[in-house]
Amino acid sequence: MSKASTGFAFVAGLTIGAAGAWYYLKDKYAKLAEEEIASVKAAYAKREKPTTEEKTVSLVNAAKNMDKGSITEYTQRLQEAGYKDYSRTIDEKPSGTPGEVPYVISPDEFGELEDYTKVSLTYFADGILADECGEIVDDVEEIIGDGLDHFGEYEDDSVFVRSDAKRCDYEILKDLRDFSDFKKKNFPPNNDEEV
Repeated sequence: MSKASTGFAFVAGLTIGAAGAWYYLKDKYAKLAEEEIASVKAAYAKREKPTTEEKTVSLVNAAKNMDKGSITEYTQRLQEAGYKDYSRTIDEKPSGTPGEVPYVISPDEFGELEDYTKVSLTYFADGILADECGEIVDDVEEIIGDGLDHFGEYEDDSVFVRSDAKRCDYEILKDLRDFSDFKKKNFPPNNDEEV
């Protein structure tokens, strides 16, 4: 025999063997897959039927047994429970016209408006509000409104307030020292002055 006929016989045997194995294994694994799918379907069918039926039955029974009361009874129950009708509440308007009262802004909004002056103030532990030069602010409410009540809203140690009437953005920083300690350290008494 020649090499070509031997090679042809080898390839033909390989092809026939592969086709036979594929045909045998295809049927075997198709049957195995069908059995697995059937068992999974049966397991899910067992698991879902009782819970779905029980929920449906309990919801239908609860709806049938529910006592249908009048609207006045419901209103009375809500009032007794302390619920409030917020749709009819009226917000208190701040004193003055809009723009006159200073209001708290976020740190990102500080300095956002170019034509507003940026002012830095310091709020000391003893309750004194002063500017960068150590001058005490006399009328805190007029300058920053209720800004001192808003420490911790955005940042723990600072509050930012905008006054549209004064066209100023205020940065109020909390200082844990007393004002007198700050004044002594940063602005020592000048002994050269004549009395």
